[in-house]
Amino acid sequence: MFDDSQTVYSHAYLIHPDFQGIIDTYKTQIDDRLKAIFNAYIGLLTPQEQQTVKDAYNINNDIVSLSNATNAPIKYSQLPAVISAQIESFYDELWGDNKILGYSKVVNSCGTVKQHFNRFREINEFLVCPFCGLESLLCEHDDGRDDYDHYLLKSQYPFISINFNNLFPMCHRCNSKNKNQKDLVYENLVAPQRRFYYPYSNETNQEINLNIISSNNDLKDPTQWQLEVNTTNPAYQDRKETWKDVFDIETRYKAIIAKHSKFWQDRIFLKHHKICIKNGRSYAEFEDDVLDDFNDYLNISNGILMKSYNDFVINDPNCEANLLGTLVV
Repeated sequence: MFDDSQTVYSHAYLIHPDFQGIIDTYKTQIDDRLKAIFNAYIGLLTPQEQQTVKDAYNINNDIVSLSNATNAPIKYSQLPAVISAQIESFYDELWGDNKILGYSKVVNSCGTVKQHFNRFREINEFLVCPFCGLESLLCEHDDGRDDYDHYLLKSQYPFISINFNNLFPMCHRCNSKNKNQKDLVYENLVAPQRRFYYPYSNETNQEINLNIISSNNDLKDPTQWQLEVNTTNPAYQDRKETWKDVFDIETRYKAIIAKHSKFWQDRIFLKHHKICIKNGRSYAEFEDDVLDDFNDYLNISNGILMKSYNDFVINDPNCEANLLGTLVV
């Protein structure tokens, strides 16, 4: 469509050969709609309006530059009115098992979304959701699959609903309840633009650390203590804040810690009793044993929270006395 030499719609020229058969098969659903969009773009838009559409396509599909806030995305509301609704309707019909991408001709050529999910899970072996680190993801051997989240909202930003750089398997809680229709780029869909983490990035120069701040070990009431969520790299501070907001991280983390802290505390007490009281080993050996429990905490459901709670308990200078029941306050 952006080829300025073409003024007449011809899918034989405009569509990649791999998709010619699909276009031929689904004339009404795809070919006629592409023709209408093309004719509106060529015949009804000024050169400046055409450039806006080009910019929306190129910028919105560059998810990395958007995550760095080096480009500002273009919304449907910024497209020319005569073409915006047609593009939105067409792209809305593309994504989904029961929509255009679910048609047999597409599936035979490209495979199912489930097959893509299976391949993703084979390559990415982490067991928990990469966005919250709490919930388990389904694996390639399950009958179903986790939802693919449109990281940038397909309802707000054109041309990105089938860009797999904008699609991420995400646990149901993150996708349907916490992120849902929140916008990564603009809080409450208004300026200023904010930076956000790009999940497919290979950058490893930072970590997220959790620090429980409480005057005692009773964490059952989450309003009575604080949870610091820190990044080891100050350059990512703003991205961390976006992540916390979009996925409601602090509230979720505190709720789980408050609910499970008594069980986690009892487990530490029993381990201390077994190692130190029953078997006569040193407190240092017990401490090492507890800290070793979560060497692979990123692959354990709620592992990041259990590790944080363990650190909170063990780093208490009164920990040994508390476990022995000898501390007098």
